[in-house]
Amino acid sequence: MDANKIYEKKEYIIIKSKTGYIVYNTNKKFEEGHTHLKSYNAARTAIDLVIRKKIPRSNSIYFITSLKRISNDMNYIKSINKLIDTRSDKGLKEKYINSKKI
Repeated sequence: MDANKIYEKKEYIIIKSKTGYIVYNTNKKFEEGHTHLKSYNAARTAIDLVIRKKIPRSNSIYFITSLKRISNDMNYIKSINKLIDTRSDKGLKEKYINSKKI
């Protein structure tokens, strides 16, 4: 697996795959501690965000979930879960209807 490794920072590595990049936390089982991302920059950003325990600006639930998968920090994972819940709830708002036009 290390043959395709193209980047390493702390316990995180980026592996080139056929369809993009795999970010893997070597301190976790592969099944639980890796995620697939399409771009190298997104993979690097994911590692930096998790190391610094920063919440991303991204609206992508997939990207945010990727951070949760590669993190070891339970408080950070809780913060990510809150963010996912908040972003999911925002999609459930009722559509505003201007009653004056009816």
